[in-house]
Amino acid sequence: MLVMSVQDEALRKAKRFYCYLLIPAVCFVAVGVRAAWSDEIILSNEYWSVQVSPAALEMSAELPGGDKILLSRGQPDLGPIGDIVKDGSRAQWLLKAKGIKVEVRLDKRDLSVQFFSGKTGAFTWPVFQERANIKALIWPRWEGCYIPLDEPRWEKYLVEHGEWNTLEGLSMPFWGLDCGDFSLTYIITNPYNNVINFNRTGDILEARFSHEFTSVQSKKEYGFLIRLGQNNSPVEPAKQFRRWLKQQGEFVGMKEKVKKVPRAERLLGAPHIYLWGDAFFTRHCIPPGKWKSFCGKLLEQSKAGRLSPGGRFKELMEPERWAEVVTLSSAQWPDKYIKGQVANELSRLLEMRDFYDKGCWREVVLPDEAAELLKKDSDELTTPELCRMNGLILRAGFAEFMIPVDSWGDGVSGRMLEQFKESGFDRMRLCVEGWEGIEKRPEVAKQADRMGYLFGTYDSFHSIHDPSMRGTDSTWSTAQFDRELFEKGPIVRKDGKKRGGFKGTGFKLSPIAARAHVEKRVRENMKNVPYNYYFVDCDAYGEVYDDYSPFHRASQADDVRARLDRLSWISDTFNVVVGSEGGSSYSAKVIHLAEGIFGPGFGWGDPDFKNKDSEYYLGQYYPPDGPKVFVKQVPMMEKYQYFNYDPRYRLPLYEIVFHDSIVTTHQWANSSLKYSNVLDTVALTELLYMVPPLYHMNLDEFDRYRDIMKRHYEYFSPLHREFGFAQMTDFNWLSSDRKLQRAVFDDRVEMIANFSQQPRRYRGDEIPARSISARWLDGGKKKILTFTPNLNSGAVK
Repeated sequence: MLVMSVQDEALRKAKRFYCYLLIPAVCFVAVGVRAAWSDEIILSNEYWSVQVSPAALEMSAELPGGDKILLSRGQPDLGPIGDIVKDGSRAQWLLKAKGIKVEVRLDKRDLSVQFFSGKTGAFTWPVFQERANIKALIWPRWEGCYIPLDEPRWEKYLVEHGEWNTLEGLSMPFWGLDCGDFSLTYIITNPYNNVINFNRTGDILEARFSHEFTSVQSKKEYGFLIRLGQNNSPVEPAKQFRRWLKQQGEFVGMKEKVKKVPRAERLLGAPHIYLWGDAFFTRHCIPPGKWKSFCGKLLEQSKAGRLSPGGRFKELMEPERWAEVVTLSSAQWPDKYIKGQVANELSRLLEMRDFYDKGCWREVVLPDEAAELLKKDSDELTTPELCRMNGLILRAGFAEFMIPVDSWGDGVSGRMLEQFKESGFDRMRLCVEGWEGIEKRPEVAKQADRMGYLFGTYDSFHSIHDPSMRGTDSTWSTAQFDRELFEKGPIVRKDGKKRGGFKGTGFKLSPIAARAHVEKRVRENMKNVPYNYYFVDCDAYGEVYDDYSPFHRASQADDVRARLDRLSWISDTFNVVVGSEGGSSYSAKVIHLAEGIFGPGFGWGDPDFKNKDSEYYLGQYYPPDGPKVFVKQVPMMEKYQYFNYDPRYRLPLYEIVFHDSIVTTHQWANSSLKYSNVLDTVALTELLYMVPPLYHMNLDEFDRYRDIMKRHYEYFSPLHREFGFAQMTDFNWLSSDRKLQRAVFDDRVEMIANFSQQPRRYRGDEIPARSISARWLDGGKKKILTFTPNLNSGAVK
């Protein structure tokens, strides 16, 4: 619908009609409200002509074919101007009341608009309004979105979203406009201190881009490069941003990263897995059919009236756990949960330095290794030595009931690695949620490295908690530092208050203040376990801040530099692959892996996710060997499908820019197999974008999903080994419903995904419903490989 004011109608009659165009989440175009503002400046070349009203900052463009577009509507309250200079394709002037110098330059298809301020405060430009001649907004939210202007749900989403921070809200600092015959790309040259707000005034949707000039900035400037481009692909704006990024010398390819960290090549063909179950002793250490007999033996020994291993266990165990031993000793079908409870208690005992009592074990023949370790003072034993010694002692007394100690454990175990290998997985990126469990058996990390896997730990320096909370359920290990850092390290807002931490606990920690503590912790972790991969949460998420603390005053740019410097330090110092959550473009030069770009986190605070009576209940962060929030399958609500996984509205903008620089995958809460009603869509999109799956695994989960994972791996892994670090050179829709899609890598292979429920044809070949085909383009014999996930049909056990 075209809405015109009286002024607009007069302009139309005067043959001076201008169409407006929008930006962030629905493309917008608007009719210019032109007042008697100062003399206009016209910059033109063979590609386009740009008309500027200096006093109001209204800018519009006209193409040789007659297409007209308003780049930003005018603002009538900017005050007087001065110092106007026009020199060929360049113009500049001063907004006197604002203390802002404006510089506009036209160079071929590029229009540069830059603002320089001598004052602090917020400034708004551009301002966009919705109109009819722009088809859609190309929006880099996570992977990317295609937002048609005639979709009211998207318009409502944009408005209700609130502020769009151009770091946390956008994965890359640009947006594009699908203008039919051409495209426009707005590249934000300063990604810091920016917000975009959408609102509706009457029948018109408006978006305002605002930048804050702050006292902590060393340079107070921001601006845009508005680039005129072709429109033969919906990802054209991403191609333009990539070109600009390379022109700035800000692009680092994965091949260059691999030269510095050769193990990064192991990302090729590797699925990504979080391992669960890191206790030293687990219910899997005793075969299912032997639990009753084992507990019966313990009970028998405890009643014998003499010192015995069983008596020692009764002495050391919590009373409620011993009661469970008694229950299991007479159970016809020992309960899985109770077995887990008893196993966890045994694991706790095996970490005790006084577990071994010579009198209780005098009738047990100990293995030589245990005997040698017993010669050491128990306080001198390392954690792995202590656990292994006690484990060998335990098994010596109950060998008929237990598997060998070397096979103990659950997801974090050599047994798990061997099952992966035996099932044909020769590439994997494995990660644990924390270092406490793996430090009891660091040999698992060594084994993973020998097998060609990446193996790492999660870490975070995002929040800091009061040290007095240590050891309680209200804190977590990554947020614990010393008292001095807790007092002086938090980020401070402009109003002098410390920024609250994650979930409102503690404070957000300055990356500048934390640096020495980062090095201390990482060195300790690497000494304890030989990781070849390290994941640092949040550093690439875009959640960065101005800091007004007197101890570490910093701008957002300083904050980013400190985060990237510590990620680089970890990678360079220990020659490890590094990953982080998010993957905001500022991090692309440093990280190898970005979690959450492909499959983002969503629905934070949605009550259905926490309501145990809802079919959408995600599950508890329990049990520790496989938290339901990660492994429990649930359906995805329609609204989250629509805004996050509907192929009609997804675009691989991030892959176009960074596929040959960063490997992307899911945010860990939204893994490949989490949502039961979008399994096929997720798998097809992963393969179309050449993105690895992410799973949560322990021994039980792998038994459940082994066949599905193998089938996917056999198709995905060979392709990804060849094209996982390749540039995504093109992307197109091949059908009007946008359900037949094509992605091209290095101009050598094309992936054709059919998201529809009917077979489709492409170049004479049939693509089955809900399937994908890989087609090689580099000559020679025709080669086509087709895959149908078939997951939503009940293939999951």
